[in-house]
Amino acid sequence: MRTGHIFQLKSLPLFISIMCFLAILMGYISCLPKQLFNDSTSTVLLDRSGNLLGAQTAKDQQWRFSGSDTIPDKFEKCLIQFEDRNFYSHFGISIKGIGRAIVSDVKSRKVVSGGSTLTMQLARLMRKNPRRTVLEKIIEMILATRIELRYSKKEILNFYASNAPFGNNVVGLEAASWRYFGRSSKKLSWAESATLAVLPNAPGLIYPGKNHQRLLEKRNRLLERLYEIKLLDETAYQLAVSEPLPEKPLALPQNAPHLLARLINEGFRGKTISSTIDGNEQEKITQLLQTHSELLQENKIYNGAVMITSVKTGEVLAYVGNTKSPSQEQGNDVDCIVAPRSTGSILKPFLYAKCLEDGLITPGMLIPDIPTQFGSFSPKNFSQQYDGAVPANKALSRSLNIPMVRLLNEYGFEKFHHELIGFGLTTLNMPAQHYGLSLILGGAEAKLWDLSQAYIHLAQELEYGHVNQISLVNKQGKQLKKSPSAGINGSTGIKTDKACIYQTFEAMVDVNRPDEYGNWRIFASAQKIAWKTGTSFGFRDAWAIGITPDYVVAVWIGNADGSGRPGLTGIKAAAPLLFDIFGQLPKYTQWFDMPREGMVWTTVCHESGHRASDLCEKTDQIWMPKNCLSTIACPYHQIVHLSKNGKERVDSDCESVYNMKHVTWFVLPPLIEKYYKFTHPNYKVLPDFNPECLAKITDKAMAILYPKPNSKIYVPVEIDGNTGRTVFEAAHRNVNTKIYWHLDNSFIGETKEVHQLALNPSLGKHKLTLVDENGISLTVKFEAVGN
Repeated sequence: MRTGHIFQLKSLPLFISIMCFLAILMGYISCLPKQLFNDSTSTVLLDRSGNLLGAQTAKDQQWRFSGSDTIPDKFEKCLIQFEDRNFYSHFGISIKGIGRAIVSDVKSRKVVSGGSTLTMQLARLMRKNPRRTVLEKIIEMILATRIELRYSKKEILNFYASNAPFGNNVVGLEAASWRYFGRSSKKLSWAESATLAVLPNAPGLIYPGKNHQRLLEKRNRLLERLYEIKLLDETAYQLAVSEPLPEKPLALPQNAPHLLARLINEGFRGKTISSTIDGNEQEKITQLLQTHSELLQENKIYNGAVMITSVKTGEVLAYVGNTKSPSQEQGNDVDCIVAPRSTGSILKPFLYAKCLEDGLITPGMLIPDIPTQFGSFSPKNFSQQYDGAVPANKALSRSLNIPMVRLLNEYGFEKFHHELIGFGLTTLNMPAQHYGLSLILGGAEAKLWDLSQAYIHLAQELEYGHVNQISLVNKQGKQLKKSPSAGINGSTGIKTDKACIYQTFEAMVDVNRPDEYGNWRIFASAQKIAWKTGTSFGFRDAWAIGITPDYVVAVWIGNADGSGRPGLTGIKAAAPLLFDIFGQLPKYTQWFDMPREGMVWTTVCHESGHRASDLCEKTDQIWMPKNCLSTIACPYHQIVHLSKNGKERVDSDCESVYNMKHVTWFVLPPLIEKYYKFTHPNYKVLPDFNPECLAKITDKAMAILYPKPNSKIYVPVEIDGNTGRTVFEAAHRNVNTKIYWHLDNSFIGETKEVHQLALNPSLGKHKLTLVDENGISLTVKFEAVGN
């Protein structure tokens, strides 16, 4: 027992020593945190080539860019020669450097050198530069060796370069490079690299703008050292020392402030963002918008936005969210690319394409352009004029409201509403019934961003057969390849027939350009552009969007506060900028290929644009989407029976068949004809009926059931004093014939099959006139009386 006890006593110190060693070892291993630096970083926005577009300070108001994986060779050599020439040969501590520092400090009787290696300086930066003491120096030495064990020499240099102070509120090499020299550290000269290498040594005392002469001397001494060790030859050395120092920190570029703010809001705060933006195009477009804005400001129009997207990739190449103003009093901080605005007519091409796809129209089919009423909604053309009827493609290119509303009514606004959401419009938050037929005339709102996505959808589907969602952040995506059988990619889920898209773009090419571009077809250098404008009610929003096989350019002009101005129209305010932008973009080499697999070479009526019937005397051969083959043949060419002299219309009730002349005639319904003949001088109006025939035909064809001729009708008066509605009724021998109703010579509506119309005539005498498609008319006079 005594022997064992003696053994235990002898082994206790050893045990304690081992435990102490293990504790020290564990402490040494765990003394270094997993992450050396937890400081917030600046939000940095780069263009597709890595150039700085803009930045925002970190949360602590420091310019501190995210760390880089590498540092430029020039800066590395300058830094090592200035701070730690034995960096690659020591293990974190330089015994020689510490000894030299001790001797120097003793001779000077004060601390003039700390003997710290770059790794020890990194440890000190990691600990937020505590007060210099012997104990602190020991801690730095311990941490330095631990850092050397965990990280490579290159990684240590990167940590140091990314977190060293460079004077003022600038931290890190990349931030310093931009703040002092206005470019990336990879593009710095030897003199510039040397300037930055000496700054962390005393960042609070010396930096561009402070102690200029001392900074110049330190830089030149470093350059001389580089010359001595043959890193610089005589010429390079002389050029380097002759370079001037920057006088003060430079303002960082702010070439895409609205995009930067958007990305911060979308979760990119504190990150370095590699965007899809083309820096050169961004600057050009910003200047073009600003130039146009200065002209528009004379009319108190202050804001605008432009977005350019690549058709090949879906990448956004330019994002200018608003105009610039020193005062910011006109809402210039608003990102108008993502602000919902009234669409005006900018959605009409989508309806045209879908009507072609549904087989409702052919490209040149006549669409009525006449006074039109749908309940309380009575659309009007911008010109306040009527053409009677216009080809569908011209209705689009001229942006006529009435034909497009009539098309939407036939197509179905619920269906169109659903498809617009599928195209990417995120602002259609209300049910389709909320918008109704006004959906096609600006009754809804859209973002410039969403409209760009929708038009990119059409262009990509036509050119490549599938769709990419537009993107802002560079993900190194591949360009689309032509693949006619491919489906839909990305988040857009609506597919449109390629032939119908092609015909839509062809119609959009014919939109009349602004005056200075009006004769574009006569110039060989001019390019084909499918484009569309839009103007919202009250002249609040002006849109212009153009498409080529390479680009979709979208422009919005207006006031951020929604105020309208006379002349704020798509053609006057937005279109000139659109064509200026296309004028400086690279020109495409080939227009969209015609998708012949989805088209058919067919015969159409020259006058009506319908598929030709046997009665159409003049026809045209055209390429047309196959879907259009389901449209009806021309309904306007009819066999007309004339008297022997050809001056009157007759029928078998009043004229012998043997005395009739049977001719083919292009006959439009009376209300359409009323306006059509003024814009088409060659239109031949039908001869009048023989009076004897007309009386017999009228009696048999149509009758007004209510009101009776010269009757007095009771019109109820509502509580508010306004007259109520009374149902008027007629009958026609052919139930499919349309009847056009006029009260006191003003068009009030049309009926088909069920010929009833609820009217609220004012008290007094009136004249009701009904005209059918064949020109037969009836008139009754009546008097409306109240209680």
